[in-house]
Amino acid sequence: MHAIEILMGEHKRIAELLTLLNTGAERIVANRPPPRAFFEVGVQLARQYADQAHHFKEEYVLFGLLAQKHHGELDGHIERHRNQHEQCRDLLNATSSALSAYEANKEEAIKIVHRNITEYVRTLRSHIRSENEVFFPLAQTTLSQADQDQLMEEYRRFEAKHADSEKNLNEGLAQMRSMLEG
Repeated sequence: MHAIEILMGEHKRIAELLTLLNTGAERIVANRPPPRAFFEVGVQLARQYADQAHHFKEEYVLFGLLAQKHHGELDGHIERHRNQHEQCRDLLNATSSALSAYEANKEEAIKIVHRNITEYVRTLRSHIRSENEVFFPLAQTTLSQADQDQLMEEYRRFEAKHADSEKNLNEGLAQMRSMLEG
């Protein structure tokens, strides 16, 4: 398995989270809002898995190697994707900040949660599509076998430190599903 394939596999797992978050946002519109805990778990999973684990591999490992290797040729792509990561972090923070008032059924907070979750899902889906269809194929063609090996070693080191991130994701997704059913 190549380093890019690992990232694309993680995108599939993130898409599962995005589907659940989108369902939660749709339930707000349908006047059947999920409990606060649903969005708390979703935000936590997004921060831990999508941002801290996955985006770390992209920003600090892959982007770093590509920037070094290509001396600025890919900087536009890299910067755009980093900015989207930052935008997603801001949306998660805004959502998290509104959850107490959301739980208290404050109309403005409900709108804030809905708007930020909807925008987070839209932004990250677009981001994933851009990486999968444009950026990763471009990166793949420029990575030598030695580069691939280096990336894989960095990913292994990172995953050894965060071995439970996949388990936590699975548990959190199951929790979110049960909150939607209940």
